[in-house]
Amino acid sequence: MDVYGKAQQLLNELTAKLETTRAGQVDYAAVHPGDIVPAYGCETAFVRPGRIWPTTAFPNQLNPAQTDLTQPVSYAADLEVVVYRCYGFTEKNEMPELSELDSLARDALDDARAMMRAVQCAFDRGTPVSVSPWMPRGPSGGIHGGSLTVTVGVELWCPCDAVIPEFDSVFAPIEGDPRIE
Repeated sequence: MDVYGKAQQLLNELTAKLETTRAGQVDYAAVHPGDIVPAYGCETAFVRPGRIWPTTAFPNQLNPAQTDLTQPVSYAADLEVVVYRCYGFTEKNEMPELSELDSLARDALDDARAMMRAVQCAFDRGTPVSVSPWMPRGPSGGIHGGSLTVTVGVELWCPCDAVIPEFDSVFAPIEGDPRIE
């Protein structure tokens, strides 16, 4: 499966796993473009496709001098998984109560468990997967959360004479896509 397909698969599994966390389901979830995921707001989840490279020994990158892309090769892709939650402020912008801090820490760590379970369950057996450590994010601007990066095997190679189907015919756009009339 292609990178977008893997990202959407992981996002679907993530949102399903977040339903049973302490903080519950997020309000907004998307496959995110670009090289970072900004902290748009709380109660959000994203899967961001990152680097993509050829490999013969997953997840190691092939030496470009030894790469013959006219022959079948495997590819690996990074998918960054991010969950943001609200980090409440007190009325006088004082330090939160210890019970609030403890609750926020529990929420973040339960989300981390959900993220790891999503990675474990999102892909077919035999799909090569490597997972980075979970890293906390924030608190900053009323938001905290965490992220991890999943490196996954993807199917991108095809012969030069192959007819590749139009992207939107393989992955249906979501409602409101500005490129669809």
